[in-house]
Amino acid sequence: MDFIIRPIEKEDIQALIKLAAKTGPGMTSLPADEKLLEKKIRASLNSFKVDPIKPGDEAYRFVLIDRETDQLVGICAISAKIGGYEPFYSYEIKIARHQAKKLKIDKEVSYLELNTEHDGPSIISSLFIDPDYQGKGLGKPLSLARILFIADFRERFMDTVIAEMRGVIDEQGKSPFWEGTVRHFFDLDFDQADYLSAKDKGFIADLMPHYPIYIPLLPEIVQDSIGKVNEKTRPAIKFLEEEGFKPDGHVDIFDAGPRIACQVADMQSINNSQVMKLEIADSLLESKEALLSNCILDYRVIKAEVGIDGDKVLVSMQDAEKLLLKTGDQVRVLL
Repeated sequence: MDFIIRPIEKEDIQALIKLAAKTGPGMTSLPADEKLLEKKIRASLNSFKVDPIKPGDEAYRFVLIDRETDQLVGICAISAKIGGYEPFYSYEIKIARHQAKKLKIDKEVSYLELNTEHDGPSIISSLFIDPDYQGKGLGKPLSLARILFIADFRERFMDTVIAEMRGVIDEQGKSPFWEGTVRHFFDLDFDQADYLSAKDKGFIADLMPHYPIYIPLLPEIVQDSIGKVNEKTRPAIKFLEEEGFKPDGHVDIFDAGPRIACQVADMQSINNSQVMKLEIADSLLESKEALLSNCILDYRVIKAEVGIDGDKVLVSMQDAEKLLLKTGDQVRVLL
C-alpha cells in the first residue's frame, strides 16, 4: 500500500472519530468522544509548535494515510513524559519476604502496590490501525515512525521510553483483573472507568486501594491475567520486544496489562538508522526498501525503494516530494 505518516491535523477530526469507534474496550488513549479527541488534536498541534528546553507535557500524534484513497487508517502517539500536570498511575509488582526461623519457613509472596509518578519517562501509545487495513504490514512502520521521530528530535524526550500494552479482555469486553479486583472499589463497569480515566484521572486517587493487594489471594483467573496481553496486542508487543523493550515490573491499574520499557540508546531501529543526504535520481539500478523520515517538524515518514551511494541516499522525485525534501536535505534512513 502506498502510505504516508504525518502529524495529525485539525481537519482529521471526523476521520479520527470513525477510527476511535472501532478500537473496542481498553484503549484509554483513543476514546470515542469528539470533544476529547479535539482536545488531543489541539495538544498535538501545540506540541509541534513549541521548542521545549526539556521534555514537558508535549504529546505528538501521527496518522497513517492511504495515499490511494486519502483515507486516515491508523494513528499513533508519543508523550514527552508521564506525570507532570497529571500523575501517572500503575501497579508495581513487588515481593514480600515472610520468614519464621524456628519453623524454617522462608517464603516470598508477590503483591501489587499503587505507584504514582510525577516526573516519569516518555511513553508511546495509541497505536491503532483500522481493522479493514490490519494484516497488511502497516503496524510496524507506524510504530517505527514514533521511534524515528524520537531519534530525529532527541532533545524532546526522556532517556527512557515506556509503553502500556492492553491487558486480557474477553469477547464480552470484560477484564478478569477489573472484575476480580478493582471493580470492588469503583462500582463501575470496565468501559465506564476506562472512559472516565480518559477525561480526568482524579477519581483514581480517590477510589483506588492504597494498600498492597496480595496476588495469591486473588482468584486464579485474575492471577493468570496479571502482566498478560490481549490476543490482538501480541504482534505489537512482539515488535517492541524485538526493538529492545522489556517488562519493567509495572502493570496497568485497570486491566493489569504489562508495561514495557527501553532506553533510547538501546533501541534497535535508532541504532540501525542513519541520517544521510538526499539526492533525487531519475532511475535506480540497484535498490533497497527503506523507511525514510524527513528530520523536520513538518514530519513525514514513507516506505520507498532507495539507492545508496556512500553518504547519499538516492530517491525518486515523487518520494522526495512526499517527504517535502529536495536534493541536499537530510533524511533518516532505516533499511
